[in-house]
Amino acid sequence: MTNKFLLLSLFVLCLWLANRTYAQTSPKDSVGIHEMSLEDLMKIPIQVSKSNLNIREVPSVISVITRDQILNMGARDLIDILNQVPGFTLGLDGLGLVGLGVRGNWAHEGKLLLLIDGQEANDLLFGTNHFGLHYDINNIDRIEIIRGPGSAIYGGYAELGVISIITRKGKDIRGIGVNGLYAGTSHASATKAVASFSLGNANDKIDYSLSGQYGQGLRSDDKAYTDIFGGTTDLSKNSRLRPFTLNGSFSAGGFSARVLIDKYQLETIDGFDAIFPKSDLQKFTYVITDAKYNWKVSDKLQITPRMNMRYGSPYNTSAESSFIYLVESRRLAPSINMNWTPSDKVSIVAGADSYFDHAKSNGPGTGYFVNLGGTNETSPLYDIGLFAQGVIKTGGFNITLGSRYDHHNLFGSAFSPRIGITKVFEKIHFKALYSRAFRAPAIEYLNYSPNIKPEKAGVAEIELGVKLNEQLWLTGNFFHMLIDGPIIFQPDTSIPIGGYYANQSKTGSMGFELSLQAKYSWGYVNANYAYYTAKDLNLQPTYLAPDNSQSLGLPSNRINMSGHIKIVYGLSLNPSVNLLGSRYAITTSDAGGAYVYTKLNSEFFANLFLRYSKDNFSIGFGAFDIFDQRQKFVQAYAAGHAPLPGVGREFSVRVGYKLDF
Repeated sequence: MTNKFLLLSLFVLCLWLANRTYAQTSPKDSVGIHEMSLEDLMKIPIQVSKSNLNIREVPSVISVITRDQILNMGARDLIDILNQVPGFTLGLDGLGLVGLGVRGNWAHEGKLLLLIDGQEANDLLFGTNHFGLHYDINNIDRIEIIRGPGSAIYGGYAELGVISIITRKGKDIRGIGVNGLYAGTSHASATKAVASFSLGNANDKIDYSLSGQYGQGLRSDDKAYTDIFGGTTDLSKNSRLRPFTLNGSFSAGGFSARVLIDKYQLETIDGFDAIFPKSDLQKFTYVITDAKYNWKVSDKLQITPRMNMRYGSPYNTSAESSFIYLVESRRLAPSINMNWTPSDKVSIVAGADSYFDHAKSNGPGTGYFVNLGGTNETSPLYDIGLFAQGVIKTGGFNITLGSRYDHHNLFGSAFSPRIGITKVFEKIHFKALYSRAFRAPAIEYLNYSPNIKPEKAGVAEIELGVKLNEQLWLTGNFFHMLIDGPIIFQPDTSIPIGGYYANQSKTGSMGFELSLQAKYSWGYVNANYAYYTAKDLNLQPTYLAPDNSQSLGLPSNRINMSGHIKIVYGLSLNPSVNLLGSRYAITTSDAGGAYVYTKLNSEFFANLFLRYSKDNFSIGFGAFDIFDQRQKFVQAYAAGHAPLPGVGREFSVRVGYKLDF
């Protein structure tokens, strides 16, 4: 641990020396023509809020990751980016699948909404998202993250947060670009090999773009993974990842359309708890089509009708697999939104949306949907939602009042009100927020638990931000969240999906997060610290760690830091670190078959990326997990899966080139 803290000290020293050196060769506080000051960045409207408010005004706790930050850190996939978000920790579901914990709560199954250019990417059958060389990051313009409830606007998948990925439009690309990533470790020569492209253009009438990626990689290069029963396997030969995505858009006037295709394959042998006799290949296929028209009725009123269609076939295996799943789903989702600004003191966003779901099992056997019609196809499933949110500016304060009402034909109703008061001074901003949010039961929840109800959360947040000087911003927030009737997976091997979902008693967490942003002529530093406790809030043994203050698999303390140091024109050094506090995991079982909990030591991950960019060419070399710690994906609920090790010390090269139109 001493060497790790020495590296952290060296990281800080490098930033200080860069400041001194660059200050001698550059005018004081000068910035490049394509750069923005921190103050300017703070003034950019946040799209995910569906308002015209900036990050200091918006009634949510927000993180924004820019394209420059993603490129400079040499991010290999979305995991590298999310590892820099305060309060976020990657965890394990099962079958080699990785999800997210948020503020000490397991958010994998339908509690965290992922949007890609406004399209909901959560699976319809379970509400999940899966990370690890999955989503294309090479055409991202920025990522906006609500680190807190978003149900008042976004509905039942946004109980604990929203991740909104915004890609570049044709006007941003204006050409064709290609990128390649190759990475390897001492245990595996090709842990990542990904090719991606983006093309697009625009004029005063139309805008079009197309981007995509294809590749392969490994979840882990560990040659001796051991399950809780003592079984071992070589994950370097049984954890392949294969992503393929396409994202196309077209707009003309007020009309816009988008198509997303996502095919993700994951090889798994680790199973639910015990290692499978042989590896299975899981296939995830998603297709989303979307069309909308922004009707500008007047300068103050805009109405947007929209039609969205989704197809999903997740966890798809073969009839010879250890885990057989052959179910597909479809959703038709018409909606209409209104954005009205009657005066410069009042703005209103309102809308009505709905969805009609249908799922089908392709075998084996008949009567799969036992509580949804009794056949291999579901009975009708539909939901209607109404929402409205108003922002009133009075006395220097912004007061936000909003609510959403949903009614589903099976699980009933959910009401999600919110209130926010924000105030921006010259150097200080303040937010006081309270929201009710909910998690909607997904199709498979309803199939085996027909009486299940939405889980509901009450979340209070306070944020204070301070401008220390022209280069430094410090922001802190406190949160308290209590979840009533949490929907929790109950293992049952007699059920085809390995168990069922049921409402249980309360769970939750409270804590605080600190973020420091510094930007100088020589580069920038972003650092954050997050703390939570679940004591007296988490009453669920499934989620609870032995000391009663932690949730299983999720550290109470976490520090993230990333930096960008300009060396000479076009050449930069980009360090990043993650320090995870101790946490608990199920690591083995005793003679009676009971789970044995182990306190894992704190973990320190250090990365360096050297990047050169000039005109339309870029190249970078990276060393990730320098101390070869192997990020552990710990199962965040008690289902008997041992921690799954990720890839160890990895060296990467990334090359990109763009041809202008």
